[in-house]
Amino acid sequence: MRDRFKEWLLEIQENALAIKRAKALKAGDESLWKKQKWLSPQKNSDIKARFRDEGEKLGYRSLPSYKTGAGEWLYDFVWRKFDDEGHLEEIVLAMEIEMSDRTERGLMRDFAKLLQSDAAYKIMVFQHKTDDDIHTAFEHFKKRAAKYRVKVPSEFLLCGWSTSMNQFLFTEFSTSGRDLKPD
Repeated sequence: MRDRFKEWLLEIQENALAIKRAKALKAGDESLWKKQKWLSPQKNSDIKARFRDEGEKLGYRSLPSYKTGAGEWLYDFVWRKFDDEGHLEEIVLAMEIEMSDRTERGLMRDFAKLLQSDAAYKIMVFQHKTDDDIHTAFEHFKKRAAKYRVKVPSEFLLCGWSTSMNQFLFTEFSTSGRDLKPD
């Protein structure tokens, strides 16, 4: 499933870059496309919309929801599975999207929310300027996860947007008990 998540995020990336190029062309010089900004609120919206639509195809109910107007619930984004009687069975996916607060403390606060979730899939999306900054954050997230006493196995996808490279970078790992298993 993590490969599908990455595929969707890369498609979101390509759409955003196409919009940046179109804006630069409209402004008179397509070669200046990197100067066009993909603002954090738009990143959040684009990611949530794609995962909402894909989750619906898979039979999950998402929060926030464009259908009911319901806002966030516990996490920035979740897929929920219900039984035939409408009872919540599980949270399948929990996602935190932190594009504004680039401090380690702010990112780790959101990541800690994911650690305590019992969702099978957990995604942390954040941004930094360089690939080095993103890889450093990846290591901090993994170190934090290795210290946490997980109660259920989970598959993590860490996704960092590099503002200098204009692309998402990924790493993934699984947790089971207290073991951290790099994939």
